[in-house]
Amino acid sequence: MDLQKKIKDIGERGLLELFEGLIDEEDLPFNEDAVAFSISPTHSLLVNIDTFVAKTDAPPGMKVHEMGSKAVTMAVSDLAAKGAPPLHVLASGAFPSDLTVKETIDLVKAIRDAAHSYGAKFLGGDTNEADDIILSVVAIGIRDKKHIIRRSGAKEGDIICTTGEFGLTGAGFKVLLEGYNATPQQKELFKKAIFTPRARVREGVYLANFGRISSCIDSSDGLVWSLKEILRGKKALGIEIEHLPIPLEVLDFAKRNNLDAEELALFGGEEFELIFTLPEKDFENLQERLKCHKIGRIVKDEVKRIILNTKGQKEEIAIKGWEHFQE
Repeated sequence: MDLQKKIKDIGERGLLELFEGLIDEEDLPFNEDAVAFSISPTHSLLVNIDTFVAKTDAPPGMKVHEMGSKAVTMAVSDLAAKGAPPLHVLASGAFPSDLTVKETIDLVKAIRDAAHSYGAKFLGGDTNEADDIILSVVAIGIRDKKHIIRRSGAKEGDIICTTGEFGLTGAGFKVLLEGYNATPQQKELFKKAIFTPRARVREGVYLANFGRISSCIDSSDGLVWSLKEILRGKKALGIEIEHLPIPLEVLDFAKRNNLDAEELALFGGEEFELIFTLPEKDFENLQERLKCHKIGRIVKDEVKRIILNTKGQKEEIAIKGWEHFQE
C-alpha cells in the first residue's frame, strides 16, 4: 500500500483494513459491531462508539434534537447486534460557536432522553468547538460471554432473517435529497424512518438468549453491504436472497416514480434492523416468539456472491453501500 495515497483513494473500508494491524483484540475480533473485553470469567463489557457529523449524516430539515437522538441509536444498535442491552451512554460534542444555547441544550437533552428510552443512564462527556455539529456517542453494556453473537458464524444451509422491512430510508433519501414526489403520508413515514429510527435492542437480546443464532449484524450500512460482511472470511460460501420484505408504501412510491423498489431496499441504508442467520430447523421455533422475516440462505453454489432470486431468475447484486471519504 502506498501510504502517500489520499484517504479518498482507498475509502473508509480500505482504511479499516490498514487499522487492523494496529488494534489489540480482546473478546471480539477487529471489525465487529462492538468491542468486548473480559470483566470476569463469564462476562464481557461491550463498548461501541459511533460518530454523527451533521455535514454528512443530517439530511435537510433535521432538527438538532433529532441529531442527538439518532447519534445514540447509531451507537446502541451495534450493541443490540451483539445481544447486549446498553447500560450507560457517554457523548462528546463539538459545536459551532454560533449554535444557540437553547439548541445545544435541546441536543444534549435528546441524547439523555434517547439513552433513557433504551434503558441506559447518560453519564455526560466532553465538549469542544468545531465548524460543524459532531457527536461521538459511546454505548456500554455487559453480556455473558456464551451469548455474545458474532458476525462470523454463518454456515452453509443457514437461513438469513431480518427484524423488519427495508426501503423506507431509501425512498426517503430520494424525496429529501433528490426531490422525488411522494404522498403526504409517505413523506411522513419516510421522514420518521430517517430522522427518528429505533435500535432493535429487545430483539437483539432475545436473539442472543435464543442461543441458536449463528451470526448477526445491524443494517445501518445497507442491506447488501451488511450481507457482504456476514460473508467476510468465508471463501466457499455465498448468499441467495429469495424474498425482500418491502413496505407497501415503498412499493407504491417506486411505482409512481418509475423506480426499482428492490434497489431502494437493498442499498438504502440506515434502517438499523438486525440481519441474522440460524439453522433452518430452528426458524419455526423462533418465529413463534419473535416477529422476523426470512429473506434467504447461505449457499455453497455462489462463492463470495450475493444473488437475488425473487423473480424466477437469478441476478447477481453489486456489492455497494455507504462509505465515508468517497462520493
